[in-house]
Amino acid sequence: MIRANPGSNRYHAEVLRLFIHQTPINSGATAVAALVIAGQLAFVGPETVQEWGVLLLWMVFHLAGSLWNFQRWARMRETARPLTRARFDRIARRAVWSAGISGFLWGAASLLTVKAAPLDQYVVALVVAAFVSGSATTLSALPRAAYAFVSAALLPWILFFGWYGGSYWTLSVLASVYWVALIFSIQRVNGTYRQAIVARGSQLRLSRHLARLRAEWLAVASVTDAVALFDEAGRLVLWNAGMEKLLGAPPVQGMTFPVFLALAPWQTEAIDGAGSGQWSADYALGEGRYLQTILAQKGAWRVLCHRDISQLKARELSLEAERARAVRADRAKSTFLATMSHELRTPLNAIMGFSEVIRDRYVIEPTRISSYAGDIHQSASHLLAIINDMLDIARIENAEIILHRRPIIMAELLQETTRISSGLGRRQGISVFQCGGDDWPRVIGDRTRLAQSICNFLSNAIKASQAGQIVEMKARISAEQRYLLTIRDTGPGIPPERLGDLFRPFATFDDRDAYRSVGERGTGLGLAITKELLGAHGITITIETQVGTGTAIILDFTSCIELLPDQGDETHSGDGL
Repeated sequence: MIRANPGSNRYHAEVLRLFIHQTPINSGATAVAALVIAGQLAFVGPETVQEWGVLLLWMVFHLAGSLWNFQRWARMRETARPLTRARFDRIARRAVWSAGISGFLWGAASLLTVKAAPLDQYVVALVVAAFVSGSATTLSALPRAAYAFVSAALLPWILFFGWYGGSYWTLSVLASVYWVALIFSIQRVNGTYRQAIVARGSQLRLSRHLARLRAEWLAVASVTDAVALFDEAGRLVLWNAGMEKLLGAPPVQGMTFPVFLALAPWQTEAIDGAGSGQWSADYALGEGRYLQTILAQKGAWRVLCHRDISQLKARELSLEAERARAVRADRAKSTFLATMSHELRTPLNAIMGFSEVIRDRYVIEPTRISSYAGDIHQSASHLLAIINDMLDIARIENAEIILHRRPIIMAELLQETTRISSGLGRRQGISVFQCGGDDWPRVIGDRTRLAQSICNFLSNAIKASQAGQIVEMKARISAEQRYLLTIRDTGPGIPPERLGDLFRPFATFDDRDAYRSVGERGTGLGLAITKELLGAHGITITIETQVGTGTAIILDFTSCIELLPDQGDETHSGDGL
């Protein structure tokens, strides 16, 4: 922005505009004053033709000068040429010469009054003095032009009155004093013009500055971010409605930066460690809200901005969770392939090995052939169990498991699962005991899936036990009328850090001593399938375990118990109440 000072194009443009604005007034006054003086001198009556010619020529010069100035004013108003310092100087020089010539014509009026009466001389001198005073004011925008005009107009009158002497000396002195007074007046008027021009430029700059501040503030006030501005002294200058809403209370104008931060203690934590310049950091406000705090510093001025990024952070956390799930799924796939390749290869190798021995007649004894056939059948059964587990876990993940719910007598189901599991227990030298369930109402559920789940828990309990130990399965009704089935072993127990992996697919505990003694390896799918099947029935699982003393699996069948007719009526009556 160009400042309005005496050395700037803006200042020169204002001076020229003021000078041009005064030109038609000065031109009109010159023409009128020239006609008045010409009329006064004509009334005195020149004696010769030469005198009439000089008077007429004097008047024509004045009228021609006024017309020329007026035409120049009209041209300069219409022109759109850019103002440079050189063009301004050129216009100023022309104005000085034009004003000097015009002033000289007014000074020459003293020569026209040589033969006039003193009264006429006084009248013409007063008209000239009045016109010079007015013109000096209009020309003061360009002081050199005003000096040239006043000096060229008054000095001849000073000499004229001084040449006559006598009482005219007083007029000469008065004219000299008047000339000096006009010189000082021109300086004062020019100073006033200068101040007015500078003030007008300052007002324009202030108006533009205020307009820019207003636009900037409207932009700040319209944003949803919380914004506060601090000056070089660290005092609060302005803030928007978003900051008031975030802080819960309006700040006070002029409060210091530390006091402002104390309005909400979390602000101090949010900007902890902020350096100079542009700085930003994310801050967890609590309840799922996240803010991005930005502190911008330029010199001593600071702008504090709090931006709500809760949705962005939620999407970021969601993407991170999706990525973690994808990583887990990829690892699960790798684990599945590694585990299944081993689990399927082991029985298949046994089947192929024993069948090749029988096919190639490496053995011919019927007892050995029968033993190998039994091994083939056992490996095939193991392979079928693995395939069934794989199909079950696939159906569960795809929500394709269909439960065939029927009323089940719990005592019969427990006896059946005990009988199935006792064969494994006998081979390991472990006793399986079952009690309770006779006082239970019937259970509504899929008998096959419930038997599969209970057998799975019994099988794991047997595998976790040593020869000579006992696995106990007990059905009871608690004091809170909960129908609970407890499967307890006296094995080594499960370490607390491994409980989280107990129902995870492919999670096995083969590194424990209890499993090493048995020598059997599981696929890690059984408990995962069992949890999903029991969960589909609404049965909850509770684990009580202690390293060195054993593990108890507690199944809550309360949600599967069939209501008796009187119980159903009581329930409906209670609902009605």
